[in-house]
Amino acid sequence: MNPLRKILLAGMMAGLPLPACAESLDKLVPQAAEIFGRFKREEILNMDLVKDAKGIVIINVTGFSVVVGGSGGDGILMARTEDGWSGPVGITTDGGTLGIDVGGTDNDLVILLMNNGAVSRWASGEHFGSSSAQAVMGPKGGAAVDATMKNRDFNVYIWNKGAKLGVNFGGFDVNINNEGNANYYDKPLVSAKDILNGTAKVPESKKDSLSRLYDLLK
Repeated sequence: MNPLRKILLAGMMAGLPLPACAESLDKLVPQAAEIFGRFKREEILNMDLVKDAKGIVIINVTGFSVVVGGSGGDGILMARTEDGWSGPVGITTDGGTLGIDVGGTDNDLVILLMNNGAVSRWASGEHFGSSSAQAVMGPKGGAAVDATMKNRDFNVYIWNKGAKLGVNFGGFDVNINNEGNANYYDKPLVSAKDILNGTAKVPESKKDSLSRLYDLLK
């Protein structure tokens, strides 16, 4: 668990109000490539479904104790454009459950967003109620993909670090990491929408570190 997450957990235990995490995208992008690379290498993902996705969320989620409840995570959101994948949008999540069952502690998630509406909901920093999202585990590896999988809002893939695995998905908030995005794109008021539709371009200085993730997504 990173130091900031430890502070957040201590604050939760003390009943203090907690700010959302705001990790640097310079850290989140290689972390996302590491997560996606592992999922692909271990054939957790179905790459045919990846190719149909309109967007993707790659995130690490830490589940707090059952007494405290909820979970928190940080990662990136990307959308498919006419020119390929967009640049990354930094996001955080808090509250509810996001792939974590009772006893879960640390999970990496890849969430395939199967339609533009689902991408927009994540990009707007929406609250996902416990029954607001059609989200189930996606087919693994080379398993056949049918129309029902393509028509879901989300297909969820989870890599769990030694705890009970769950497919719970709901009751959490998505927050846009505005500080991280502004620093990464060197634009104080850059919006998630402009990043995802390609209006805000990835700076040349960031392209090398992002290229590994783009290659993995092919």
